[in-house]
Amino acid sequence: MSGINVYAHYKCEGDYPDLDYAGAAKRLAQAVSCKTIDRGENTEQAPFDDLHALVRSSYPHIMASSAFEEVGRNLLITCPGSDPVLPCVLLLAHQDVVPVVPGTEEEWLHGAFSGDMDEAHIWGRGTLDIKDMLMGELEALEYLLARGEKPRRCVVFAFGADEETASAGATRLSALLAERGMHAAWLLDEGTTTMVDGAIWGAPGRVLTDICISQKGYLDLRLEAKGGGGHSSNPFGGTSLERLCDGISRLSKARPAPELTPIVRDTFRTLAPRIAEEPLRTLVKDVDANAEKIACLAAGRRELYPFVATTMAVDMLEGGSATPNVMPGDVSATVNFRLLPGTTAGDVLAWAEHALLGTGITVHVAHATPAGRIDSTEGAGYAEVAEALEHFYGGVEVVPSFVCGGTDAIRYERICDSILRVIPFRPTPEEATGVHGVNERISRQTYAQGIRVLVRLLERTIL
Repeated sequence: MSGINVYAHYKCEGDYPDLDYAGAAKRLAQAVSCKTIDRGENTEQAPFDDLHALVRSSYPHIMASSAFEEVGRNLLITCPGSDPVLPCVLLLAHQDVVPVVPGTEEEWLHGAFSGDMDEAHIWGRGTLDIKDMLMGELEALEYLLARGEKPRRCVVFAFGADEETASAGATRLSALLAERGMHAAWLLDEGTTTMVDGAIWGAPGRVLTDICISQKGYLDLRLEAKGGGGHSSNPFGGTSLERLCDGISRLSKARPAPELTPIVRDTFRTLAPRIAEEPLRTLVKDVDANAEKIACLAAGRRELYPFVATTMAVDMLEGGSATPNVMPGDVSATVNFRLLPGTTAGDVLAWAEHALLGTGITVHVAHATPAGRIDSTEGAGYAEVAEALEHFYGGVEVVPSFVCGGTDAIRYERICDSILRVIPFRPTPEEATGVHGVNERISRQTYAQGIRVLVRLLERTIL
């Protein structure tokens, strides 16, 4: 994204001139000041209570016509439509934010939970991930209701409280909606926020943004090697740590070949007329026939590698000896995989067990979240989301993609036909570095433009 002047692509900023943008910025700042960090059983309740109270007091038209439910620390707000036959629309966001990395507190120009505002920015944790989404969705519907609009379609806001950790809140909200027989035509949740230089796809001079119609799965495999310890002067047969390292090396060398999922095939097909770089230009004339070659080329590019590979990251080693003259006992490693859509935890477990045959290393699943199903660009809501993005961001081409991380959206698959993951707010590259980092902030201009996208999207889908 380097070199892209994001603001040069903003357009139609005069739309909805009567929307209270200054008030919206102030309300987001107040939401940021609520230190809603999920810490499991040690979670502090008061910040979530404060955020709930802020929502109730800030959006009187929504509150007057909707059911407001606190499901534990999670929020469910249901605004009925005039036509009960129409399936509802689900607008997702999460209330929780990640904590500040210890030792970086002094690097923040404004306190991480200050909600400070200056002439250009709103500062603090959650301004980009994703209280901007949470408050922006509410701002959009409140604006339409205040203007006297009468939605035909029911709108449901589902705000989980632990997306950054366990996503148990989204699971609970989804189950509750399913019990009530509620079904959604489409769902909007967080996805990517960036504009991307098309050069990484072989289309230089193009600026891309994406709508994610799936997400990668998450898998932690724990590898264990037994050891008896003892004096290091006789390491006959190798130490447990040596065998574990050999096993990790085997996994690294045997990792599966890159592949093109149906989504990435669609991305290349969409971009094919604009791809100028060889050999991609020739290969994308028949994406299916050349899928293997295209995947191998993409895997050689840092930016595209996660989109064509089930990735493997060796992140944790445990149990080594405390001194160099003592052999270790039992040792283990935890390896994190991010699964391409269509790949299961069982697939990866079987592959790992096969690669480790004869090593004596045992493997088991420590944690797994499946990859999302692959939805369609022809599905409900996709065209309307794409149109809203293109209306407010000029010279930007929308392409299908998937989220390489995780979102709450996967928990709603059984009650939603079309899941769309995209954040309508488009920050600068410098601002985007604040996500989970230092000096997280959103410009007032970016926040206002994202709200306009949401208003237009709702105008076209619920009225």
